[in-house]
Amino acid sequence: MKRPSSYNIPLIVGITLSALFVLVAIIGPSLAPLDPLEVFDDVIFVGDKTYIPSRFPVAPLTLEQFLLGTDNAGRDLLSRLLTAVRPTLLLCLIIATLRIGLGVVLGLAAGWFDGLAVRLIEVVTDVCLTVPILLFALAVIAFIGERELPTFILALVLTGWANTAVFVKNSTLVIKQAPYIESARAIGLRPAAILRSYVMPQLWPTLPALIAFELAATLLVIAELGFLGMFIGEAFVRISEDPNSAGTLAVGLTAGYPELAQMLSDFWNKMITTPWEMIFVGVIIFLQIFAFNMLGEGLRRQMDVTRPRRAWWRRRYSFDTVDSTGD
Repeated sequence: MKRPSSYNIPLIVGITLSALFVLVAIIGPSLAPLDPLEVFDDVIFVGDKTYIPSRFPVAPLTLEQFLLGTDNAGRDLLSRLLTAVRPTLLLCLIIATLRIGLGVVLGLAAGWFDGLAVRLIEVVTDVCLTVPILLFALAVIAFIGERELPTFILALVLTGWANTAVFVKNSTLVIKQAPYIESARAIGLRPAAILRSYVMPQLWPTLPALIAFELAATLLVIAELGFLGMFIGEAFVRISEDPNSAGTLAVGLTAGYPELAQMLSDFWNKMITTPWEMIFVGVIIFLQIFAFNMLGEGLRRQMDVTRPRRAWWRRRYSFDTVDSTGD
């Protein structure tokens, strides 16, 4: 009789896709065929057709030099996508790491100690859980008024740590009741030593899964901010010739150095002028969020001690041994 497979499919999918995006982030800019910042103003003649990318965006597979076409400002889209993955992943990693670090510290304090400071941590945690991260981030960025890296880190970290803190607090409360904790207290170990030597080792295995889920959640919020026009760096208005007069007119917004969330800005106008740009960027962001969620779920399953395991090098199918009675 064939036994059910115990392969950790989410972990395999998550590791594969995440490794692919990390590889693109590392070597992607060097693979870019063109300068991602260069605006192509020259007239390109192909047969009897004329193309001016800076005035009329080029669709994918139309010109050999622009495999994925150009964006709304006449820049090579493939080069910009290969370059945009790195800053987006770095931003997500910084924010997710700070969220996890702050949540672990405050969660340990709330789960182990007592007193007014702990009550204050619990109140702040409850408040952070009730405030939508997106609305809070919008408010912070609008209040500070500067679209710089520290502003986005501050806006996305101030409330994003709460879920991790609740998890760590509940885990600490459970570990706190273990007999070996009472033994450590009996021999005179200080709370800091107990937390470092007995509590944290119980939490370390869960941190990779928490980081993976935080990466997915952070990327989703960053993409939402970009969709709403909030991104790192300044935007500029794209000017084009008015076909009905001798003047010019503003036809949309764009930005300089590429970043995935930034490329989602001015979404509805780009859906009219360069819909392929929104499709490519949206698919990449979706795949990254999917990869991080699969990685987190796979790591969570891997930590589940009740789940049957089998080594990857074993045969895919195994059969129950038939006893000597033939039953």
